[in-house]
Amino acid sequence: MGVFFESWLSEAAAVLLAAVAALYAWFSHRYTYWNKRGVPQVEPHVPFGNVGKHFTGQKRMEFILQDIYRRFKDEKYVGIYAFTKPILVLIDPNLIRLVLVKDFDSFTERIIPNNEQEPLNHNLLFIGGSKWKRLRTKLTPTFTTGKLKMMCQTMQDCGREMVEVLADSASRGEVVEMREVSARYTTDIIASVAFGVECNCQRNPEAEFRQWGRKVFEPSLKSKIAQIMYDFVPLLAQALGVAGGTEEVSQYFRSMVRETVEYREKNGVTRNDFMHLLIQLKNKGFVDDDKLHDLKDSSKDVDNWKLSMDEVAAQAFVFFIAGFETSSTTMSFALYELALNPDVQKRLQEEVDATMKNNGQLNYEAITGMPYLDKVVSETLRKYPPGALLGRKNIRRYQFPDNGPTLEEGTSLIVPVYALHHDPKYFPEPERFDPERFSEEVKAERNPYVYLPFGEGPRHCIGMRLGLLQTKIGLAYLISKFAVHRCEQTKVPIEFNTISFIPMPTTGIQLRLAKRS
Repeated sequence: MGVFFESWLSEAAAVLLAAVAALYAWFSHRYTYWNKRGVPQVEPHVPFGNVGKHFTGQKRMEFILQDIYRRFKDEKYVGIYAFTKPILVLIDPNLIRLVLVKDFDSFTERIIPNNEQEPLNHNLLFIGGSKWKRLRTKLTPTFTTGKLKMMCQTMQDCGREMVEVLADSASRGEVVEMREVSARYTTDIIASVAFGVECNCQRNPEAEFRQWGRKVFEPSLKSKIAQIMYDFVPLLAQALGVAGGTEEVSQYFRSMVRETVEYREKNGVTRNDFMHLLIQLKNKGFVDDDKLHDLKDSSKDVDNWKLSMDEVAAQAFVFFIAGFETSSTTMSFALYELALNPDVQKRLQEEVDATMKNNGQLNYEAITGMPYLDKVVSETLRKYPPGALLGRKNIRRYQFPDNGPTLEEGTSLIVPVYALHHDPKYFPEPERFDPERFSEEVKAERNPYVYLPFGEGPRHCIGMRLGLLQTKIGLAYLISKFAVHRCEQTKVPIEFNTISFIPMPTTGIQLRLAKRS
């Protein structure tokens, strides 16, 4: 019996050793993909390729890409591997322009993770193909200047509410966590203009809507691993039924949207908000003043296509998560830099004061007429881009010019936005906060494809103008009444959470608030 057991163990060990050797050989073969195509590549490691530290939550992906970018900065592109999936990282701004704009028709798909079983994922951010094109056409009229002006009054109301809420803290010179302040401000705005919900979370930080917003972005290694698996090994993720822990969030938002829509339709309630526009797309297939519809688009399918209830919920949801978190993050990073750069803060205060004196209020025209405020926000987005990388996937075989590599259909590409924004070749002393980088003269001398906080081309962020507007209004109201100062609790430099979906400080942004004399 003992001899038999020893023999069985020996055979099992041999089989296991052979399996490991075969697996290693397969990985090694896969890791020659870019070399065979004449593309320089980063040395991969079994089994994660070049994303091991990202997968295990040790390092943010944009910082991994920045390290790679610096090593290969003289190349036009470099190949990496996510597990065994080959990905081409673009370095040359001219090639970035090809992919995002000139040859966009070959690169219409994103590579962000998408669990198609989740109804809320059927939104403009995730979907591709003809459905994306139709939906983009439908939603574009909801972000016109007229619609933004319509929403601007809500933003002004929330801005005034924010300074009222902070008045006592400022009079006592208290230290305030500005990321939470900014998030409550933008949550109030988006809840109102997207869902028609008056959540008033600036006075009630634990309001239900704010709690659900926190859950969406709550850093979790489980959700991060699920995201990476759906991104790089989707078939395995689907086969294993990997869940990202967002099922409860999905159920809440879908139920809330359904109840809101049904209540409005039953009671004939009309509000000048995003939800009203979505209801029109659900019932009519177009927005009332949609010029594209008036022109009678030649595609009958586009004219008649209506959103389902779940599609309405999906658009409202992505409007919420993109509208409140990215804007609040940008706003809080801007306040952080203003506290560290008092000369910049003083100049911005002077512009805001002059605008208030001339206009009496911070309405749409006043906000869009402040060039230094625009420079401050632009420089904040350079240092801290919410979308720190852009992913694309080609839908057909494609060859780069000048005998560049030929990409097979379905190849993933990444534009390392964070690395570009911190390249001293384009932005000297990149860690220095300098709004004058965005003067018209300096911008004219810089390649436009090295600054991409909202992407570029047909798939650039559709809500860009709305996000900028609410960020600027929030900053202007705060700076009109208060000064922000560095304190002992202010972390310099910022340390970023390694598993959060967007750049998020590990300790928040602690600043001392003071009333201006």
